[in-house]
Amino acid sequence: MADHDLADLQRRVRRLEDIEAIRTLRNQYHSCVNDVRYAEIAALFTEDAVVELGYLARYDGNAAIDRGFRGMGERERFFIKQYIHSHLVELDDDRATGKSYLEARYGRFGVSYLVAGRYDDVYVRRDGKWLFQAMMAELYYTVPAGVGWTGDELHYMKPKS
Repeated sequence: MADHDLADLQRRVRRLEDIEAIRTLRNQYHSCVNDVRYAEIAALFTEDAVVELGYLARYDGNAAIDRGFRGMGERERFFIKQYIHSHLVELDDDRATGKSYLEARYGRFGVSYLVAGRYDDVYVRRDGKWLFQAMMAELYYTVPAGVGWTGDELHYMKPKS
């Protein structure tokens, strides 16, 4: 094998390893949420990260991310399970972007909600480890299970002005 072929193969393997590490990062986030391990979430983000969960919350910086997610675990009669799919990753050296789709089941005070949306992420490699620098969720709908997602109102959880 020629040197240039070996170098090309090494670049391709590195790219695949990076994409898999980023997909693992996204899956770790959902695992923490689903398994009620909110205290572990902040470690998945850079110090200056931003999280925007649609109209539900925005956290600027790692300390706010930590407080925000720990607060989720302190909610009374709260239940959430998230299922991620179709995670696309675009890699550019030590920076990457990702898009993934979300289906979730959310419950509070006995009301069950169906949730669907998309995450748009920015990832960076810091000290050899991939982390979220930005996580932005667009919520397609958040509706009570009994109403379904084809009704006139698509965002029952959106705060009223």
